[in-house]
Amino acid sequence: MDADLMRLPRKSAVVCVALLVSACAAGPGVGEPSSTPSPTPSASPSPSPAACLRPLLDLGATPVLSPCAYVLEQFPVGITFDIPEGDPPGWHVGKSNPGAAILLWYTPPEISWGLTFWSVDNVYVDPCDAAAGELDPPIEPSVDELVTALSELPGFQATAPVDVTVGAFPGKKVELTALDSGDDCPQPIVFRAGEDQADLSPGDTIALQILDVDGVRIVVFTIEPSEPDAAVQAELQQILDSIRIGPPS
Repeated sequence: MDADLMRLPRKSAVVCVALLVSACAAGPGVGEPSSTPSPTPSASPSPSPAACLRPLLDLGATPVLSPCAYVLEQFPVGITFDIPEGDPPGWHVGKSNPGAAILLWYTPPEISWGLTFWSVDNVYVDPCDAAAGELDPPIEPSVDELVTALSELPGFQATAPVDVTVGAFPGKKVELTALDSGDDCPQPIVFRAGEDQADLSPGDTIALQILDVDGVRIVVFTIEPSEPDAAVQAELQQILDSIRIGPPS
């Protein structure tokens, strides 16, 4: 995966799936004969989210997430959420680092849903040309500063911000749509977060929830398909409803 670019909502998921599947296939003992018969495993119940707490590890470390509570240990603020039982189970880690945490639902090769958390640093002067540099001075670390920067971002159309609350913390919700800027700009960049960037394809829309967590700004948004699946949509809503946000770590 290109560590410098996360294309959302379409391309990041495709890349993540390819790496997750290869990492799983490359696991120890896959395809190797065993010299002794393996014992038949006894069935054991899956832990409920309330019964366990695990760190959300980076790409490939946890190919399929079991029902459990997961915490973003590397993120600038403490965020915990529950992965519910699924049939089939399909939630995977796309990325987990100080700048971005991406949760994806898929059954290979189809990718449909996602939940993403970002610690946004700045936006680019020209979303079609990262080489042109970022805003200087950079945007201040407040919700309103990022809302203003996104609303004025060339190549995008933004809705008026509305008040939201996520995990008991206030913020603003802004819907951002990438406009068609021609063949020279197939993926305009929305923002930078640490070593990662988020971009959109022309015509794509994302709903950004920009939160103030005790003075730390984070961005939350979902990836949703054009043809929803009611069961997976219900799982995503369960995860959203379970989000707990703590003070900066």
